[in-house]
Amino acid sequence: MTKRNQQLAVAIGFLLFIYASLLLNLAKSPVELSFAERRKLAQFPEFSTKTLLDASFMKGFDDYAIDQIAFRDDWRRLKALFDLNIFHKSDSNAIFVVGDMVFKTEYPLVESSIRRLCNIINYCDEEYLEGLQVYYTLIPDKNYYLQEDNHLLLDYAFMSDLVRQRLRDNITCIDMFEALSLDSYYLTDSHWKQEKLAGVLATLAAGLGTEIPFMPESYDAHSFYPFYGVYYGQSALNVTPDEIVYFSNDVIDDAQVLNLEKPGQSYHIYDETALGGMDSYNLFMMGPAAVVTVSNPAVTTGKGLVIFRDSYASSLAPLLLAGYDSITLIDLRYIRPDLLGIPELVGEYVDFQDKDVLFMFSSTLFNNSDSVQSAPSREFVSPFVARSRVK
Repeated sequence: MTKRNQQLAVAIGFLLFIYASLLLNLAKSPVELSFAERRKLAQFPEFSTKTLLDASFMKGFDDYAIDQIAFRDDWRRLKALFDLNIFHKSDSNAIFVVGDMVFKTEYPLVESSIRRLCNIINYCDEEYLEGLQVYYTLIPDKNYYLQEDNHLLLDYAFMSDLVRQRLRDNITCIDMFEALSLDSYYLTDSHWKQEKLAGVLATLAAGLGTEIPFMPESYDAHSFYPFYGVYYGQSALNVTPDEIVYFSNDVIDDAQVLNLEKPGQSYHIYDETALGGMDSYNLFMMGPAAVVTVSNPAVTTGKGLVIFRDSYASSLAPLLLAGYDSITLIDLRYIRPDLLGIPELVGEYVDFQDKDVLFMFSSTLFNNSDSVQSAPSREFVSPFVARSRVK
């Protein structure tokens, strides 16, 4: 075959590929949800004279064409393989793999975000928690436990010191960094494993000054496989999925869970219908929610705990029932802090009286606190001047 014929064959093959792809995408029905990416996919935009003239139709069509392309996950996988194995990038769309574990690059450290969340914590402490025992703990993301320096990592020591400096002096730190290890986290997800929280429970018990017994043999262990964590879909790679292990006993099984957003109904601690869904981690404590309370009439320790939290507390809370009659979980991503002082709204769901209070947030949330709501009626200006900047 002559060079000219070779070039012609390549051109014809390319055109056939383009037109075949076009016909395939035209014939393909649009998909509403992507389980791999855990999000809604763009749908065909509204066509009208107005949307055509203001260019919103073309913008919407671009999003639709990208999201609805045939074999989308395969193209994403091919891109990730090229990024990591051909171009030898340190990550692909901020995702990287070490061994069987998938990580997400969290960088750079955003001081303004950390200060913002500290100011919100201070606001809650000033408004609601006078005279109570108040604590905080910073949960490191699993990147902290990497034994290599080939990837961009946060300065966790600086973050910890900055948080300590910005919070009010009456809020006691419970250091969680030594209570965890890389093995404490899922391979494909950002969260910790419930069965690996013995060190966390011991550290909290010592810090809170209460007994929180944890004997794995006293629980019934249940498991679900495969669990595809949030990084599994984001990586677009065929990495090893996880297994979710969750513990139950009579105390956990008999516990009553109330949700502020679903009044008048009582739920179980574990929602097994979430297993195999968009996010199987929502098995724990009904997943994301503004305010959830859990109690068990059979437990009479006389102690209650309120946790201002992110999603890490969902899998921890069931195990804390060994030390507390009641636990209230407040997620400020879904409720403004000023609303917690309105009895007509929060009613019996939020009661700070005689409770231990723990602010427990991950380093990821501290570094990305825009999702945390603040009170619109008050400017968050901390009365506490930060001590000398940590080097």
